[in-house]
Amino acid sequence: MNRATAHRRNGVERWPEFHPTTQAAFNQVLWRGGLSRSDIARKLGISRARLTAITRDLEEAGLLVEGQRELRASTGRPAEMLHAVTTAFQFLGLHLRGTDVIAALVDLDGTVVWEDSTSLQTGSPTEVVDLASRWLHETASSFRVAAVAVCGPLHRVGLDPAHEQIRGIGDRLQEEFAETSTVPLWVEDDVVALTAFEQWPQLSEGQNSMVLISVGQEIGFGLVTDRQIIRGAHGTAGRFDHVPVVTDGPECPLGHHGCLWSVCSTTAVVRSVPGSTSMSEVSARADSGDQLSTQVMERAAEGLGTAAGHVANLLDPDKLVLTGESHTVLRGRLASFHAALRRTHLGGREVQVDLPDFDFVEWARAAAGLALYRSLTTQGY
Repeated sequence: MNRATAHRRNGVERWPEFHPTTQAAFNQVLWRGGLSRSDIARKLGISRARLTAITRDLEEAGLLVEGQRELRASTGRPAEMLHAVTTAFQFLGLHLRGTDVIAALVDLDGTVVWEDSTSLQTGSPTEVVDLASRWLHETASSFRVAAVAVCGPLHRVGLDPAHEQIRGIGDRLQEEFAETSTVPLWVEDDVVALTAFEQWPQLSEGQNSMVLISVGQEIGFGLVTDRQIIRGAHGTAGRFDHVPVVTDGPECPLGHHGCLWSVCSTTAVVRSVPGSTSMSEVSARADSGDQLSTQVMERAAEGLGTAAGHVANLLDPDKLVLTGESHTVLRGRLASFHAALRRTHLGGREVQVDLPDFDFVEWARAAAGLALYRSLTTQGY
């Protein structure tokens, strides 16, 4: 996206309250990396006179600037382009993993402009909120921070103790934070945040659905249809990690044999190779010719492909995004993954598979992105 710049204001300041059409116009310009005035009017179904008033409000707020005239492919005539000022506001995200916390601050285009990390001392929800407040005011000395999000395994109760800290951040703590900091703090499951970050606005023009699979200690699924994240009646949709994927797999803690968790989670992979300490180590042993490690990693790739096929059958998504330790699982084993996907998938067309670069800071970046998206849309995603 175009990183148009303007004079940067520092401090803690909520996102401006715009008329929904004005907000929608800004979102379109931001998502598309710049649009002509006529394209904005066409997408929103508004008159040029109404658009003039909208763009004036956004320019006065320091969120929109005029760019160079560009040739429009549809008409062959030059058009005056408008660009979002992506440095006008920043958004803070915290991600919890066990007792470790990593934070990232992003601009309006998702670019990380600051990051930090620490470990919790007590692990209490209050400590997490206090830490968010401290980082907020620390970053506000150099940036204009509009919102905060705290993310972790909220809806996946398993091996990660962070879910207790996340669950404990209730309405009372969020209200106390807003009273002292004047900006909202949102709490969300980290896979939901990552799904929002990957699908909006990164789905291409004409794409409306997506499945995200994140491989780690647990297997997280993010489901998107009509550009809306499927949350479920109780906010727990996407529990596919215990679907059977291989016939000869080990038993998981819930008593399932050959489920995705038992063959693909980092915990299960490490347990399957005595003496190993990480999935990366098991993968390296497989690359060096260790037979057991090779079998374990091939089984993980096959299981991931089978699970992907099942979800593709269920949702028929435009795109499948694989994150977390998926790179480790599939390095040198993409053929096994795609073979299992094709065996399971009943659709007539091939599923688009994306493997974006991913490291731990991406979780915090996604949390910050969630704060951004919640600020820009009343629907939240």
